Amino acid sequence: MKFRTAILALAACGLSFSALANVKLELPYSAELVLVNGLEADGNDPVLLSNGENQVAFRYQDSYRENGEHQLFKSDVVIMKFSGQDSTYHLELPKLRTAQDTQRFNKSPALTLTDGQGKSIDFQQDKLMKHGLQFGRDLEKEIAQYNLTDKPAALKSAVAITTLPAIAPVGDTQQQGKNVAENMLNYWYSQADEATRERFKASINQS
Repeated sequence: MKFRTAILALAACGLSFSALANVKLELPYSAELVLVNGLEADGNDPVLLSNGENQVAFRYQDSYRENGEHQLFKSDVVIMKFSGQDSTYHLELPKLRTAQDTQRFNKSPALTLTDGQGKSIDFQQDKLMKHGLQFGRDLEKEIAQYNLTDKPAALKSAVAITTLPAIAPVGDTQQQGKNVAENMLNYWYSQADEATRERFKASINQS
């Protein structure tokens, strides 16, 4: 099933991204997304989310000068969970100017989250850590395991999203959960009520 067909089916059922996405999270240029509600993500464009609890994970990526040379810094994976309602939220990160600043951030990330009126918003944070070799990490699998724990930034509702079966098979060269379109489709499907899901499946079967 092509993603476009699924989107048309969602629209036919009266379910749209804009209808569900009532929370917008704006990120600084130095924040590089890796996960949104348990699903793989990238970039730092504004993120549209549904009302209620949401979870994002990102790395702080920036450069600083040391001994007259630019040094690239990429932080550990930082997890943030917050509850939002019909508003735009802004994630702010401190400016890191020295190697000591980067070390302090990795040890204890300093984050600020504000709403559209500039009011500070409560959130929970943690880090998604893996010891040993970092190359080729399966972050979706790691966050799924993390969300099964009672750690501060765990998002229980994301467990259902990350384990939701694919609505239709993907190509042989794609792995489930690695295709961004499929991930988004699974996420919005999981946000729909049972009646909408049934209409959606009926529309797909007719296409």
